Amino acid sequence: MSFLVNSVVNATLRARGQSIQRRKKRNPTHPAAKWKSPIQLAGDKGTALAVVLSTVGCSHARGPAGGCTMCSYLLDGNSVPPSSEDIVTQFRTALQDLQGEQPPFVVKIYTSGSFLDPSEVPADARRRILEMISAEQDVRQVVLESRPEYVTEASLVEVRHLLGDRLVELGMGLETINDSIRSMCINKGFTYAQFADAVRLALDHGVGTRAYVLLKPPFLTERDALLDSTATIEEAIRLGVSSVSVNPVDIQRDTLVERLWSSGEYRPPWLWTVVEVLRLSRSRPSKSTPILCEPAASGKMRGPHNCGACDTQFTSAVRAFSLDQDTRHFDALECWCRELWRNALRHEDVSLITQLDLLGTKSFHKRKGP
Repeated sequence: MSFLVNSVVNATLRARGQSIQRRKKRNPTHPAAKWKSPIQLAGDKGTALAVVLSTVGCSHARGPAGGCTMCSYLLDGNSVPPSSEDIVTQFRTALQDLQGEQPPFVVKIYTSGSFLDPSEVPADARRRILEMISAEQDVRQVVLESRPEYVTEASLVEVRHLLGDRLVELGMGLETINDSIRSMCINKGFTYAQFADAVRLALDHGVGTRAYVLLKPPFLTERDALLDSTATIEEAIRLGVSSVSVNPVDIQRDTLVERLWSSGEYRPPWLWTVVEVLRLSRSRPSKSTPILCEPAASGKMRGPHNCGACDTQFTSAVRAFSLDQDTRHFDALECWCRELWRNALRHEDVSLITQLDLLGTKSFHKRKGP
């Protein structure tokens, strides 16, 4: 297994290539992105502000492991590390967008990696950003993201102390409950046990958690991906996460997944599969934990898609389900391509060894030969 893991790491690094060196030099005082949207919070209409801070990027992607096989968010980061003051200015600028908007407010803070990682967001910047939020009485909920290794007693004490009794949700990329899949197919760099420990620690501090579940990592068949995501959602809910976000793979540039896709060795998940995962997960007896899905590049060749004729209808049904959790949105979905999807479930075959050979690595069998 260690050979396979090393092969995936090497393939991920080759796919990444020199893309990190080609990152743009951005204005360090401007966030990478920001947007507002209407929301419903405890029955009240309000406004959500999402801010993507421009940072040096995910430490896992910057390190020797090369990051996750499907993710190129690092390339949206800044080639020059912004200072602590720069990052604070980014957030202060974005926060001004709430002036004149309808409260209550939800503030969502994203980076290309982890808000709680001090090598990406310096501790001083993190503290000052949380203090700014604390000063805004109309902010009722805060959403943050982090890898589990940065979810520590100290970081959670600070978050809870500065944000008071506001609702706080921490998003983490569980992706799958299967450690082998997470390691060999996603190159995630942590175990399920680490994720579970972070969820329990967050619960101890009154912080909710959102589990990101990856639908159809590379090297899995369509059927295996369906079963894995369904099992992962069930386990995450049992563990006690406050919500689940299902993320069907989309093809991002300079990634191992893009390399496989370009050579015809990977197809993003069918929208039939997305719907089936949501339907099965919601219909099973469980807690009323929200299961959400906003498929990126839906209906496009680089994103989850069916035949093209029904993609818009399926995407609309998925979005409607995410709002009210009602699986009846899926009842009227029908298309001739259902049989193609069923055929893929029955007959699709993917060999991890074969695909690693296509990536230019030596296969395990050849390695053991004379």
